[in-house]
Amino acid sequence: MSQFVIKTIPTSLARPRIRTLSRCLQCRNNSSQSSPLTDLIRSSIKATGSIPLSRYIQFCLSHPVHGYYSKGDIFGRKGDFVTSPEISQVFGELVGIWFMTRWLAAGQPSVRLLELGPGRGTLMDDILRTLYTFPGMASAIRQVHLVENSVKMQQLQADKLGQALHARGISLSWSDKIDDVPMSELFTFVVAHEFFDAIPINLFEKTNEGFREVLVDLNPKYETLSSSTPSTSFPKVVTSTKSPFHMTLSREPTPLSTVLPATSPRFASIPSGGRAEIAGESWRIMRRLGEIISSGGGAGLIIDYGGEKYYGASFRAFQKHKLVDVFENPGEADLTANVDFEYLKESLDGLDVKSLGTISQSDFLLKLGLQPRLEKLLQNAETPERKETIRKSAQRLIDPLGMGSQYRILGLVDGSQSDSEIYPFPSLQ
Repeated sequence: MSQFVIKTIPTSLARPRIRTLSRCLQCRNNSSQSSPLTDLIRSSIKATGSIPLSRYIQFCLSHPVHGYYSKGDIFGRKGDFVTSPEISQVFGELVGIWFMTRWLAAGQPSVRLLELGPGRGTLMDDILRTLYTFPGMASAIRQVHLVENSVKMQQLQADKLGQALHARGISLSWSDKIDDVPMSELFTFVVAHEFFDAIPINLFEKTNEGFREVLVDLNPKYETLSSSTPSTSFPKVVTSTKSPFHMTLSREPTPLSTVLPATSPRFASIPSGGRAEIAGESWRIMRRLGEIISSGGGAGLIIDYGGEKYYGASFRAFQKHKLVDVFENPGEADLTANVDFEYLKESLDGLDVKSLGTISQSDFLLKLGLQPRLEKLLQNAETPERKETIRKSAQRLIDPLGMGSQYRILGLVDGSQSDSEIYPFPSLQ
């Protein structure tokens, strides 16, 4: 997908539920452990020593040939995860309704829609279909811009969106990364659904000597390293595994352990022995989004699992809807970590942008009209089987034990929108 594709899984195995990884291991003799990407990572560590966790994640997700996102369509029941838009059209329709309310409040300006991590294009398609039902809104849309660096996914998105957009005279364009998205005088609607959870993290542990970085090293239980192999760490196994790699704690400070824990005052209060997963790139991307919204006005929704806090052990991997070892079969599984929404909000300091929430996905959808929309869809369903599918799909989106509570929604508006409350969010912050 984009720089990092973002996704969901069925409620029966919701990714936000962190589980023990020891049940998901493979033996050393399993030939699947030997792959071009595994060999590439192993060679890199042997040449330079232990690598940051973010570097390992980049290898696994973004390698141009062997990376997870190079494989094309990884969504749906035949893939490794299912997203909320793939579950029910109601999700995207209600996102579109919220954008509509902000467009009216802004005086009905000309519009650009910007999505990070658009997947198959399903969410954008549902948003556009909803906005098209309002003639004034439909005629105000000038551009759709997608942040996507996978050529295969760009083609899927073009197939999904291109023809209808062309017929309406709306331009469709892509950028490989957020830095390439131009500033615009157009009122910009931003949506990032399960985008930030896939941004590579670095892991740090607080020690009596300060922060130390948790690195990825060769697993001595898997192979014996020669005494000449460079290493900047000593073993501190995080998961008991027979895979080629494991996590170790750096003996000395690293450049990242000096810089990233200082990016939020919250990290200073971490007790000795505590850990924090920090996605430094997410801070930079979020700030860029804030700059885009403030430049020409706009509003945005960031939708992901996580909370307004940092996490120390949420990093995990999914393959074919099952939790697997993060070091098992590099490049074959989706790697993900919970989103620290407070960190995202901190990145907006000093910009003419206001954050809203977060609120749960369930609250957002119900308050924006999920129930009456669901009733309309049920009325139009042609068979009892179709009705049951629609009903179950909607229920998954608001399930208090699944997506409904685990997914959070952060709203953004430019500084000119001075309402004390912007529905359905409780207050401006």
